[in-house]
Amino acid sequence: MKRQKKAYEIVMDHIKRQILDQELVLGETIPPERELSEALGVSRNSVREALKILSVVGVISSKQGAGNYISCDFESYLVDTLSMMFILNELDYDQVHQIRIGLEMEAYALAVKYAKDEEIALMQQYVIELDESKDDEEKTILDKKIHYAIAKASKNVLILNILNALSEVMDVFIEDMRREILRTEKRKGMLQESHKQMVECLMKRDVINGQIALKEHFDMIDRILNKEL
Repeated sequence: MKRQKKAYEIVMDHIKRQILDQELVLGETIPPERELSEALGVSRNSVREALKILSVVGVISSKQGAGNYISCDFESYLVDTLSMMFILNELDYDQVHQIRIGLEMEAYALAVKYAKDEEIALMQQYVIELDESKDDEEKTILDKKIHYAIAKASKNVLILNILNALSEVMDVFIEDMRREILRTEKRKGMLQESHKQMVECLMKRDVINGQIALKEHFDMIDRILNKEL
């Protein structure tokens, strides 16, 4: 026998259907609680419960005095989900590292195809700043900017959101990792060279050697963290 839907599920299905039918689009305010309650024949508490769930998973956001609107903030949801997996010991660095390599390799291949000249020029500027910087915290920020710029240039929003979420989770749960990677001048130099090669190959639209440089970058990080370098 088919399960009867709970009241909050009716509200969620209604909003999802409106999104599918493009009656609600990104940035548009959804109807007030009272209006949804009356239209769907459910209590306002059920409407609030549905809106709370949709907010948690990133479908809607709220502004004080402006109500709820369609936001598509799924990256925050991913960060929360991955964080819980870390806390519950269902996820570790090796697993994050493995999926990150796969996604970054694909992002690089797509960036070779789709990156605009000005995007590559920005990456080159980051590489120059990384080379000139003497501050480890600044180097960490520039390192992240280079990888973010490559992911953004892939023009794949899903890859970008997942990689950003993975990066944020790693910063929280493996906070000593970046400090360890930059601990010696030799390591800094090797990582700088790999970043330089990645961006140069991107400029030449050379996907093979660019991915080789990216793979060497991640292999180097593995060796550092395993005390082999």
